[in-house]
Amino acid sequence: MLDMYKFGTVEFSPVKPYDIVIVGGGAAGIGAAIGARQAAQDATILIIESESCLGGAATHRGVCAFCGLFTVDEKPRQAVGRIWQELRQRLRALNGTTESPVRIRGVFQVVDPEALKLVLDDLMKDYNIDVLLHTTVVGATRSESNTIVSIDIQEKRGRSRVSAYAFVDCSGDCDLAYLAGASTRYGNHGTLNLGSLSVRFSGIDQNARPSISTWRDAIIAAKQKAPELSQILPKNGSALLHMPVSRDVIAFLPSAYYDTRSSASITAAEQSGRRQAQEYLRILRTLPGHEDMYVVSTGPNFGCRESRHMNSMYQLTEEDIMSDRRFSDVIAIGAWGFEFHDVEHENWESTFTYPPKGRFEIPLASLRSIDTPNLFAAGRCIDADQKASSAVRVMGTALATGQAAGVAAGLESMRGSKDLWDVTQVQDCLRAHGAFLDSASLPEGGPIEQIH
Repeated sequence: MLDMYKFGTVEFSPVKPYDIVIVGGGAAGIGAAIGARQAAQDATILIIESESCLGGAATHRGVCAFCGLFTVDEKPRQAVGRIWQELRQRLRALNGTTESPVRIRGVFQVVDPEALKLVLDDLMKDYNIDVLLHTTVVGATRSESNTIVSIDIQEKRGRSRVSAYAFVDCSGDCDLAYLAGASTRYGNHGTLNLGSLSVRFSGIDQNARPSISTWRDAIIAAKQKAPELSQILPKNGSALLHMPVSRDVIAFLPSAYYDTRSSASITAAEQSGRRQAQEYLRILRTLPGHEDMYVVSTGPNFGCRESRHMNSMYQLTEEDIMSDRRFSDVIAIGAWGFEFHDVEHENWESTFTYPPKGRFEIPLASLRSIDTPNLFAAGRCIDADQKASSAVRVMGTALATGQAAGVAAGLESMRGSKDLWDVTQVQDCLRAHGAFLDSASLPEGGPIEQIH
C-alpha cells in the first residue's frame, strides 16, 4: 500500500524520484526522452502525458504529417537525422508511413496514427523510459535558487509528487513552465496562430482523384450560391493528406480562433468544428465520385498551432531566419516556412514564406528558461517571435529540438556544480547520435512526391 502524506487539504502519494521528467509525449517529448537517454545512460527518465497515448498532434489531433524533416528549397535535403530514421524504419515495418515524402508547399512524411502509437510505446520501452498516460501536471515547487524541485501530478487515484534534477516542457501549451512560475507569455505581439480541426474522410471513389483545387472550387461555389455559409465555414481550402494503405483523405478545413487556456473556449471550438465538418462533407458530396464520402473521424482534439511560449535566454526571430543567421550554439535545423493562419487574412487562408536557404538554425538559448536554470522547452513551447514560431512549431522540427532539450536536461541532471556543462557537450552528443547541425552540408533527401 502506498504511503500517503497530506499537503493542505489534498493527499499526495509519493512517486519514486527521477533524474529527468518530461511533460508531454508528442514529437518533442519523444525526442527529449531519447536525447536524455543519449546524454545520461544511467538516468531515470519519466514522460508524463495527459492523453491516452504518445504521439501528440499526430495521434491526438489527427495531424498525420511530420513537417520539417526536409528542407523546403528546390532540391530538399534531410534536416532531421538518425532519430527520425529510426522512427521511420519502425513505421515502415507496420506499413505506417508513405514510401516517399510529399511536397505541397513544404515537404512532409505522412504517418498512420495507429501504427505510430504502437511504435512509440515500443520505442520508449527499448530506451527504458517510464511513461505515465492519463496524467496531468497541476503544480510545482521551486527552490530558493529558482530551480524546479518537484511537480504535482493528477491521476485517477489522486495526486502524486515527482521530483527530478531537470525538467523539459514539451506540453505544447507550456503548462509545466507556467505552473512552475517560470516566465512565459501567451502568443506573440497580441496575435495567435489560429487552430484547425483535422477531418478524416473515406468512401471516395478511387478514380475520383480528390485534389486541393477541386475541393476549393466546390466550397467557393457553394458559398457563392448560399452566402450565409461564409459565416459558418471560414476556410475555402486545405492541404490534403492521403493516408497509407487505406488512402483515406485528411483535411484541415474546420477552423476557430480560440483561447487554448480556457476550457470554455476550447469546448466552443470543438463543437463548432464538428458542425463545420458535416457542412464541408455536405458540399464535397456534390463532387463526382464523392457521393458516398463520409467522415471517419475528427481530431479527436481540435488542432492548436500556438499557445504559451517559454521566455528563454534568446528569442529566435523572423530576421534571424530571413538573414540565414548562424548560431554558435546551434542544436537543430529548422526546415519549414512561416506558415501563419490568421483571421485577418481573407477566408482565413494561411501565408507561407520560404526561408531564403530552405532551412535555418535554432540555438540552444531558445530552449533554456530565462529564470529557471533546470527547465528546458521544445516544440512549439520554445522562445520564438510570431513568424519564427510559425516555422519551428512543426513535428519534424519538434523532434529535433526535443532531442536537443533532452540532451541538455540529461547533462543538467548529472551536474554537481553550477555551469558544469556547456553547449559544446550538447552538440557533441547530438552529432554522435546522428543529428544534423551544419546547415550548409545536409544530406540529400531522395525522391519527393509532388501534390497539386
